[in-house]
Amino acid sequence: MATNRVPQPPPHATPEGDAFPLGPELLPVPIVVATMGLPGAGKSVVARAIESELGLRRICRDRIRAAMFPNCNYSFIEKRAAYRSLLLALEINCMLRVGSVIDGMTFSRRPELDRVAEIAARHRIATIPVLVECPPDLARERVARDLATGRHVALDRTPETVNDVLARREPPPEGTLVIDGTLAEAEMCRAAVDAIRQCIADSQGPAGD
Repeated sequence: MATNRVPQPPPHATPEGDAFPLGPELLPVPIVVATMGLPGAGKSVVARAIESELGLRRICRDRIRAAMFPNCNYSFIEKRAAYRSLLLALEINCMLRVGSVIDGMTFSRRPELDRVAEIAARHRIATIPVLVECPPDLARERVARDLATGRHVALDRTPETVNDVLARREPPPEGTLVIDGTLAEAEMCRAAVDAIRQCIADSQGPAGD
């Protein structure tokens, strides 16, 4: 199956970010898609497909950090500055009524995801969390390969990073779309795009309602 749960529209949001809005009054686009998962799960591959297929602007924290700090020390404060810049870019997209897909973040800590949803909700825009689920061993293997080939922009991304994320990650919110990260890239991307489209269609209800 493309996803390992049936996509369900999350309940209506509260200002505290305890839920994620996807009511009919918030649709059609813009929407905000937050890609989640371990390093090496395939989030960036999925995010690029969402950008292309759904016409969303991709906001990547890793690329923002690389642009802000060309000789990056990969410190916490540099990472935090990039996150704040990501939120600012999201806010501007929302003000322009342009959809966004968030890339380059694991969202292992729930408050970071809540903050994204709160910004979108202020502008009456839906947030759809998409978790790319991948076995840790496969994630470590992919990260090691990226590190050896220089494929990934974040040079602090190592197999040990996968362990760090596993140790701290919190459960995703109810209604999160879950994509099989072991699929071939084309299948994984199609599964994600189809699941998002189905989630939007379900939230709108039957035609004529």
